[in-house]
Amino acid sequence: MKIETLPIGLYQENSYILHDQDHVLFIDPGRFGSELAAHVSAKETVDGIVLTHGHEDHTGAVDDLVDLFHCPVYMHPGDLDMIDPHAAPTSYAAPVYAEVKELEEGEVTIGSFTLTIYHTPGHSRGSVLVQYRNRLFTGDTLFAGSIGRTDLFGGDDREMVVSLKRIRELPNDLWVYPGHGEATTIGQEKQTNPYLYYLLADL
Repeated sequence: MKIETLPIGLYQENSYILHDQDHVLFIDPGRFGSELAAHVSAKETVDGIVLTHGHEDHTGAVDDLVDLFHCPVYMHPGDLDMIDPHAAPTSYAAPVYAEVKELEEGEVTIGSFTLTIYHTPGHSRGSVLVQYRNRLFTGDTLFAGSIGRTDLFGGDDREMVVSLKRIRELPNDLWVYPGHGEATTIGQEKQTNPYLYYLLADL
């Protein structure tokens, strides 16, 4: 298994490319589809694109990658209105014209990848965590030392607290790959992230 982290775009969003046994999964391809595609070798098969939520800095390269690889796209239904070309525009969102399949909580198989999906609303209604083996892609729900904003369209403080409580129950040895910033672990965040340590200490 190999994970490539490519911080690109205006907000330096982490676009992830997950490689395993000549299969590839894109997670939150933010921008510059041709640049991301250059990291896929001729012998590899792209099994799909998974989106942790619907903000444009995490979805901007989807259509270009679908055109190149003809792969399926998955996102939680809670955020589908954010990328719907026929819906009213919302803040930090842009339309995606490729077909997007609904990504529900639980175990999901996409090509050769078996994932565990955790629905964690708070940053947006459809925010999810995506786990592959002992790697956890947290989008804008959890960062190293911080959490995502709750003041944007679909954000909710109370839902974020519930989601953070769920995160505290996850194993300490899970590696965390956030939507922005450096990687960390669940154990490290339980000890040092003020939103997990102080905010939830009294709950």
